[in-house]
Amino acid sequence: MVNTLNVARCTVRALLLVAALASASAQDDGVPVPAGVSGLGTLKAAQRETVDRYVLENERPTGELKRLADRGYIAVRSSVALRHLFPRSRFVVVPWIFQLDPGAQNLYSIPFGLYDVLAISDEGRLESIFHSSGNQEEFGMFLHNHRVKVRNKTMLCEVARTRVDIYGGGGLSLCNDVRRSSSEWILGYTEMPFRPVSSYEEERDAYYYRLRVDSSGIVLDGKYVCDTLERRKIDNAGRSVGGH
Repeated sequence: MVNTLNVARCTVRALLLVAALASASAQDDGVPVPAGVSGLGTLKAAQRETVDRYVLENERPTGELKRLADRGYIAVRSSVALRHLFPRSRFVVVPWIFQLDPGAQNLYSIPFGLYDVLAISDEGRLESIFHSSGNQEEFGMFLHNHRVKVRNKTMLCEVARTRVDIYGGGGLSLCNDVRRSSSEWILGYTEMPFRPVSSYEEERDAYYYRLRVDSSGIVLDGKYVCDTLERRKIDNAGRSVGGH
């Protein structure tokens, strides 16, 4: 269906797109809230302790670039899909705020809208950390650890729904999904329009989440990727002159 070209550069664009989607969702609502949310009071004591410990271990309150949890917006995410697929796990979003010392203004580019989502078991064990930027490999591993099976389109759409509920994709397409082979499924396939990559060349890409499954349908792993579909020259007047 697609040809993969210039993998390194395309992968970087995929990661940036994930971060941009997360940031856009954060700007709309203060923090990304794709599914129902509730306060930490709905958690068990051991689960609340896990959240507190994670925040304390990952905050950086001193130094040129400070990283602080936005405690007022730490919340539990829930949805029908999450409760059905992971009934013994709770999902807690921890938004991060970054602050620069005045003397370091030109040394850092401050990220905005970054957050982590913690998957915590009923017993309070930290099962996984889903990051708002990156290629989302932790989601595939979480599915694998929970022995989630994908055998048909219905199962795939349920997995796609949980991915959006966890990561905060908001209006991302869910079930325009395809099966490449008996061992590979694709979630959220989206083609982008042509864009310039230099003064004389442009290309268009496809972004999607790729799941690999074994012969019984159990998820082996997953990864958010980018494929280059087509590249073409641009003449001096800015017109497209063909592709390959």
